[in-house]
Amino acid sequence: MLSIKNYLVLISFLIIIISIYYSQFLRLDASSDTLIMQNDESYQYYEYYNEIFPSKNFLLLAIKNNKIIDKKYIDNVNKIKNKINEIKGVESTFSIVDLPILLINNLTLNDLANIDIENINNTKRDINLVLNEFSTNPIFKDQIINKNKNLSSIIIYLEKNKNFEKIKYELKKIKNNTQVPHINKKLYRLEKKKNNLERERIITEIRNLVFNQNNNYQYFLGGIDMIASDTIKFVENDILIFSFAVIFFIIIVLFFIYNDFKWVIIPLFTTIYSVLIMTGFIGLMNWEITAISSNFISLMLILSISMNIHIINNYRINYFDEKIINTLKFTMLNMFWPCFYTALTTIVAFGSLLFSDIKPVIDFGYIMILSLTCILMTSFSILPLIIFYFPKINSSKSRKLSIINIFCKTSIKQTNLVIAINFLVFIISFLGITKLNVENSFINYFKSNTEIFQGMKLIDTELGGTTPVDILIKFKENETLIFEENNVNNADQDLGLEEDLILDEDLFEQDIKSNIWFTEEKIQTIKKIHLFLEERKEIGKVQSIYSLVEMANLINRYPLSIFELSILYNEIPENYKINLIQPFLSIDNNMIKISARVKDSDNIKRDLLINDIENYIESNFNNIEEFKINGLLVLYNNMLQSLFSSQIKSFGFILLSIFIMFIILFRSLKLSIIGIIPNIIASTFILGLIGLIGIPLDIMTITIAAITIGIAVDNTIHYIYRYKENKIYNMKFQKLIEKTHNTVGYAVLTTSLTIAFGFSVLSLSNFIPTIMFGIFTGLAMIIAMIGVLITLPSILNKFRI
Repeated sequence: MLSIKNYLVLISFLIIIISIYYSQFLRLDASSDTLIMQNDESYQYYEYYNEIFPSKNFLLLAIKNNKIIDKKYIDNVNKIKNKINEIKGVESTFSIVDLPILLINNLTLNDLANIDIENINNTKRDINLVLNEFSTNPIFKDQIINKNKNLSSIIIYLEKNKNFEKIKYELKKIKNNTQVPHINKKLYRLEKKKNNLERERIITEIRNLVFNQNNNYQYFLGGIDMIASDTIKFVENDILIFSFAVIFFIIIVLFFIYNDFKWVIIPLFTTIYSVLIMTGFIGLMNWEITAISSNFISLMLILSISMNIHIINNYRINYFDEKIINTLKFTMLNMFWPCFYTALTTIVAFGSLLFSDIKPVIDFGYIMILSLTCILMTSFSILPLIIFYFPKINSSKSRKLSIINIFCKTSIKQTNLVIAINFLVFIISFLGITKLNVENSFINYFKSNTEIFQGMKLIDTELGGTTPVDILIKFKENETLIFEENNVNNADQDLGLEEDLILDEDLFEQDIKSNIWFTEEKIQTIKKIHLFLEERKEIGKVQSIYSLVEMANLINRYPLSIFELSILYNEIPENYKINLIQPFLSIDNNMIKISARVKDSDNIKRDLLINDIENYIESNFNNIEEFKINGLLVLYNNMLQSLFSSQIKSFGFILLSIFIMFIILFRSLKLSIIGIIPNIIASTFILGLIGLIGIPLDIMTITIAAITIGIAVDNTIHYIYRYKENKIYNMKFQKLIEKTHNTVGYAVLTTSLTIAFGFSVLSLSNFIPTIMFGIFTGLAMIIAMIGVLITLPSILNKFRI
């Protein structure tokens, strides 16, 4: 019959096989809605007005020439455009070859409905004259063509996945408590996966297409779908590289510590076991991993190996050849409570992420809470099981580090100096914290040598900006509208309308609503806001119905009257109305939308920009019933401000929770106060350093303080726990500190270095927030280690507790 330990091995083996199977279902998501607050009122309004003002999902391919656009360039655009149109999933394209030539052909507004308008492909006009018109066209400049006339873009409209859109719509109805049939969430996830794969295929085909084109031109692909696709690839690549790199560092550190390959394999196997269980569980639960939570594997490797080192070091100290089971049992009992509390304090730190309103951040918190639970369970089940099979220790192979003695002597002999330096560091750090901000640039989230950065940078600087901001305006209702006789006469003469287009009584009755809507006051309001936005240095391209009015005035060669605008609106061809008017005007809702794109590569201050726009509209217009500023700029800003606020507030909660746990564990108010000081200094030092350097906080670095104090406090618990154990022997204080340093201090040093090296691996990422997170968290671990091995014993020495 099988023994108990063999049964445990069999059960462990079955668990890992199941986990490996479900790990294949681990899914990544980098869509734009992972960067916004799902319960944000602005987000709800964003969904509302996007139904009123229709917009299409698109990619943007920018093609740059080293000199001014010429005939060869146009031929190249035609060739690429035609090939892109053949790609399955592409609905249509719009580019410089589709732009109508309006001004140099001396067209009238009436001609728009009656003749085929020339474009750059079929005109006999000089190409330079055509380019001059395009680059000054109020609708197409800084969107289809840049002012230098050496860069144009192809807008690639993508077909919608009707099944996916339908399911999303029905899920939204469920969320809004509207009665709709039950939606299978598994079906939603399946359709979402299909949709993402389809978008990725289209992006890959476009890239392959332009890669094989004329090398005289530079090609840059942009668009929200491309950003999401590339970010997923970065995350996938990061997970793979980080995991292997962290494992490599762990092997190096463990071998350096123990000088015995067996004691490298044992903790490493336990750590990988816990990671596989967690990835299998996430796959089983169909949770999505985002750019924020993708670091959970690296964090698990680091945290698990840290706990394993503490347990193994204690086992090696207590080891004796006979009765291995007793040694193992004693070690597990001796280490359970300090490990339990270290896991609990770290859980509290990651639990602070649950205070956020951002779903990916909340998910990250939940994943890390479960990960720490998994680490604790495997450390006290799988680790002792393996040790039981391979219990022997060759203590002669272990290395001793002289730096431990240096730390010990410094804390005892330079007590006052150490405390003074820590106090000074805390004051400077606090000043740095007051300089923290979240005004970062999304473009700068990526390394400058990546295609995504180069494409976004080019679009941002030469094609009117990247981050959209929308101003939604609802006007006060008009009760009457009186047309003067001279307006009618002028309209007939100036617009050159044929008899069949002259407004009759029936047409007036039919279009009375649109005729009444246009007023001088409304047009002037739109014009002033439009021009105000264009004058802001942070803003690039601005689009509204004023762009169309401005273009119509240029064609007409003098400003149109309000009555003429009403006629133009009624008579304009339907395709122009759908593409040029409906995205910015909804007469039925008495609303207009002014869209602008912010130059994200500049050092913008989102809050200041949003407030300035709000103050301008509030102070200058009395015909507006209500207005809102919205768009991705606002949604992203709301997310960062909310996360910053929630993390600052939860920082106090973390400290209080950990302090209470210290009191329960140490049963001493003084020890609890002293124990938390090094961790406060470590976390405030990192935040202060970030503030003093002027690095803006982002979706990942903003969580550093909570994570730092949660991880760093682990070593404090182990140190004080061992300090209390040694204190019962009534030895002199110096000997007490030396003994504590030479036992648990050694583990603190090695685990801290392991964690720091592990986080430093994140600098290999192409995602800048991940790099910053790795660098500063790794540095925080070093500062926390110094705090435990120098500051903590110095304070204990000062007060002789």
